Amino acid sequence: MNRPLITLTTDFGMADGTVGAMIGVIKSICPVAEIFNLASDIPAHNIVRGAWALLQAAPFFPSDAIHIAVVDPGVGSGRRGLLVNADRGTFIGPDNGVLSWAAARGGNPVYRALENPSYRLGPMGFTFDGRDLFAPAAAHLACGVSPEEFGPPIRDSVVLSWPEPRRSVGRIEGEIMVIDHFGNLISNISFDLVAEEFANSPVEVTVAGRKVGGIRAGYLGISEDVGVVVNGTGLLEIAAPRGSASAMTGLNRGAPIFVTAGSKP
Repeated sequence: MNRPLITLTTDFGMADGTVGAMIGVIKSICPVAEIFNLASDIPAHNIVRGAWALLQAAPFFPSDAIHIAVVDPGVGSGRRGLLVNADRGTFIGPDNGVLSWAAARGGNPVYRALENPSYRLGPMGFTFDGRDLFAPAAAHLACGVSPEEFGPPIRDSVVLSWPEPRRSVGRIEGEIMVIDHFGNLISNISFDLVAEEFANSPVEVTVAGRKVGGIRAGYLGISEDVGVVVNGTGLLEIAAPRGSASAMTGLNRGAPIFVTAGSKP
């Protein structure tokens, strides 16, 4: 029998013992659980970066893994806690969108509110739901409590926007969705979509009115200050070979990005 596996994604850092407290709660309730610290250095309160980290990593874990994500500027406000079952993984965390991208990619997500007080650490405080609500829920789930025991299904959870790129003849329009640790500007336009629209012909990429050239094979293929590559998730990414594309361009999440036909060499 496989040992239950739980991952942690937080903006807590490692200096204050908060991640350790969550691990302690989990091991006290479910000693056989294996725990992996997926990411503890998400920028403080940055829900989008937390959602991105979870989306990047969760698909590569076994389908029965339990993923806790706590990037929670609304802690203490009355926002709900969630347990989300998907075909590939179970996700536990605050109802603020941090779970939504990974849960959707997991397939057929079913959202539940964490309402059963039997699976909380009591008495609960007001500032540490990672320890008092999410860690115990994950531990009880890992050691055999069924998802239905935690609370009722809901249909109005918070979902972070991930808009579909817009297509017209010879043009794809998208936007910057995430700025990663290196300052790379990650778009919602996939290379597969570009290849489908332009049949592997040369293309020109423009971000917020700035032309950044065609798609390069890798970071070292960028000859200007910034350029375009296909990242590990298959999305177009504006990058600087040894710097921050965000800092160099001054662009942020939501900046428009266009792909059009380029000139042939």
